[in-house]
Amino acid sequence: MLNTKEYYKEFGFSMLLYLIAIFFSVYYLKSNPDSSIKVLVTLLPVIPAILCALAVIRALQKLDELQLKIQILSLSISFMIVGLATFTYGFLENIGYPHIPYVWIFPFMIATWGISSKIISRQYN
Repeated sequence: MLNTKEYYKEFGFSMLLYLIAIFFSVYYLKSNPDSSIKVLVTLLPVIPAILCALAVIRALQKLDELQLKIQILSLSISFMIVGLATFTYGFLENIGYPHIPYVWIFPFMIATWGISSKIISRQYN
């Protein structure tokens, strides 16, 4: 699975950079709401998020065929759950349900990927 020491090191470092970028971004924008670089500072956390994604891709490339099958199936299930949930909720917003910020879609997808991965991998134990 995605649990090699190298993966944890790379992913962990990327997440540390992400946390630093988030705190810096929020602090800077609260202190400088009219800054000319507020778009760049707002998007700063995306850079370490890309590094996290690259760490996951590298780890996926090192999986054996069964582990890769589990991950692809888990990603497909996550894609369908998140896609159908956001699609459905979009219709509910048309009748007055509150808007959910798009920033929550990616964490929702990651969470459903992790949960479905655990469930699917039990079939092969």
